[in-house]
Amino acid sequence: MTPDLHPELDDLIFYSMGSSDEPETAAVIDRVRQHVRQCADCRSLVEDIQADMALVAMSVPQTPPPAEAKERLFQAAGIHLPGNSGRSAPIKTFPKPVSDASRGTATTRARRPNPGLIWGGWVAAVVLLFYAVHVREANREMQHRLQIETAELHQSNAAAVRARDVLDVLTSPHARRVTLVGAHAHPEPEGDAVYLQERGALVFTASNLTPLPANKTYELWLIPANGAAPIPAGTFEPDARGMASVLLPHLPAGIEAKAFGVTLENAGGSTTPTLPILLAGG
Repeated sequence: MTPDLHPELDDLIFYSMGSSDEPETAAVIDRVRQHVRQCADCRSLVEDIQADMALVAMSVPQTPPPAEAKERLFQAAGIHLPGNSGRSAPIKTFPKPVSDASRGTATTRARRPNPGLIWGGWVAAVVLLFYAVHVREANREMQHRLQIETAELHQSNAAAVRARDVLDVLTSPHARRVTLVGAHAHPEPEGDAVYLQERGALVFTASNLTPLPANKTYELWLIPANGAAPIPAGTFEPDARGMASVLLPHLPAGIEAKAFGVTLENAGGSTTPTLPILLAGG
């Protein structure tokens, strides 16, 4: 058994309860013992189960032995009970059953604890233990699902916010719209850039792009109007139809754009454009 093949939950409970005289159960316990030595997760689960078992054991009422049993035990061991020095404690005999008519005057016979009640308490404790462990596992599964659903909700919210930002750029009356075209290619590649300067927000789409060579990528550039060096605005790869897009790349706000360009770069992109410029517009 390897750490990748975890024991069943019931087998872990049998192992936590200790040894067994039944060969089949003893073999299961031995296999689980070998696995727990290697698997930290199962070892932690066994510790939780044993802690639950201790709590359950504490909840079972403890029944004291009858006083007659204590007297017989001390007498058999030759021990004199306090108050009986110099003489052995007499063996107490139970009176014979009395009829209903004389029940009122006869001494009531001492009642011995019912073994069925004691065993019934332990059976209920074991059932409660199994239930507690299964409830614990169900809670863990529910927490795992909740974490997944929470992550999916965050992703959905992030996607909704991003879509709203893209829509704001496309519909803003202050956005600048630029068409980028290529030369000497058929069909002619084309790109459209919508740039909102005050927020540094850019939405770029392209069509009729040629397939990329191995280990190459297209890269979009913003050419500042103040003559500063071109700013990388994201890498992209076309799909089978030659379509591609760059949505809201990380650009500083407030930079006035003179033009936009697209180059062919090594995979991962570059910090400076590599000539020639495949698409340009401004």
